[in-house]
Amino acid sequence: MQGALTPIRQATAEDIPAILNLEKQIAEIAHWPEDAYHTAFATNAPERLILLAGNESALFGFLTARFSFAECELENIAVAPAQRRHGIGSQLLGRLIANGRERKTEKIFLEVRESNRAARNLYQTCGFVEIGRRKAYYLNPPDDALLFALTL
Repeated sequence: MQGALTPIRQATAEDIPAILNLEKQIAEIAHWPEDAYHTAFATNAPERLILLAGNESALFGFLTARFSFAECELENIAVAPAQRRHGIGSQLLGRLIANGRERKTEKIFLEVRESNRAARNLYQTCGFVEIGRRKAYYLNPPDDALLFALTL
């Protein structure tokens, strides 16, 4: 089900507490320690795009991606459980793809738990294709990682 467009903006270091709070609600995403987010916002950090979806009172989702030369790695994407199936994940991915095109990025890569069928469906809907597998990559619970790529 596609919902109304949710405001999306670039994150700042002041958003770290809200990002961490949302992370706690979602078991299946990659959880970063707080200092990793502070490092991501440092001026000497690798080039990243960190987007937030929500409004002044609530964070509905976020995305982190790292750019390196002509490639991009989607590091994390999360949507609050109560906000799923409203198009927020698609909006975040759409902004990443548009940003990648503006930067002349050639490919966007990502890893996803094999058991995360909803995320896999989202990626495939956005044009990503499965390109590989990493056996027993994830822990707690154990799972394979499926590798996806999108050629821009």
